[in-house]
Amino acid sequence: MLSVPPYPVPRIELIVNPSAGRGKAARLAPEAVARLRARGVECEARYTRAPGDATRLVAEALRGGAECVVVGGGDGTVNEAVNGYVGVARGTQAIGFLPMGTGNDFAKMLGMGNDWRIACDRIAEGRRRRVDAGRCNGRSFANGIGAGFDAQVALEANAMPWLRGNAVYVAALARTLLLRHRTPLARIVHDGGTIEGRITLVAVANGSTYGGAFRMAPAADVADGMLELVVADALSRSGILGLVPHVMRGSHVGREGVTVLRTRRVMVETDEPLAVHADGEIIGNALTRLEVDVLSNALLVAA
Repeated sequence: MLSVPPYPVPRIELIVNPSAGRGKAARLAPEAVARLRARGVECEARYTRAPGDATRLVAEALRGGAECVVVGGGDGTVNEAVNGYVGVARGTQAIGFLPMGTGNDFAKMLGMGNDWRIACDRIAEGRRRRVDAGRCNGRSFANGIGAGFDAQVALEANAMPWLRGNAVYVAALARTLLLRHRTPLARIVHDGGTIEGRITLVAVANGSTYGGAFRMAPAADVADGMLELVVADALSRSGILGLVPHVMRGSHVGREGVTVLRTRRVMVETDEPLAVHADGEIIGNALTRLEVDVLSNALLVAA
């Protein structure tokens, strides 16, 4: 991880997704503003109102000369923010994240866990470091992308907003197994060669954990200039249920039928359309080709 000398931040642009964490971000935003101000950082919260707002607001703030833009929300908000940052930020312009969502996976990769207070304190101290991002079909991501089974589960979960907590995952998993179980034929090209065959899922990870509890790529490091490719061969419904606990523990690595390797670029082609997510957000529900690469040191994060 590339360290950067502390950079005092007298003012930040704070953008909050009030819907993140099922409303938790809206409740916490005033406390975050107060904590930052108490530590000498001037800020006011601006709130997103619709999907895509975080991308637009981050880009606008950077073009307006903001030295540090901080985003409060979950991994979906992080994904939007990264897409407003990459290609727009210049020089010492940094981006920070206040974990106020459900999973907060990328914040965990930065060592803040689910504690927005730790994030506020690090931002006020001027801590900065360079970490990687990724890109999938031209869209940036922070933590990782997934295609196939796990993305379909995310798609099903998004269609059930009335459920909360683990009930959402259980119901989405059941619907996917019963109604959407598929094992498409895939051709996956990486730095070291080609994988061909029927698959259950393919993931390309920058960070080690996503979905709040799934250690999809335990050895992944957000600052090593590499991505972790994870491919699960075609599995039956019972095989998928057996794999899930291993993915939660990270013990799927090395198991028969699971390939995990390091690469900078990945190209995936499938014979039927798949759902695809980036940082848990669905970016397509019928894609047959993915082009993924690492964006080394693309993010100067206030963390």
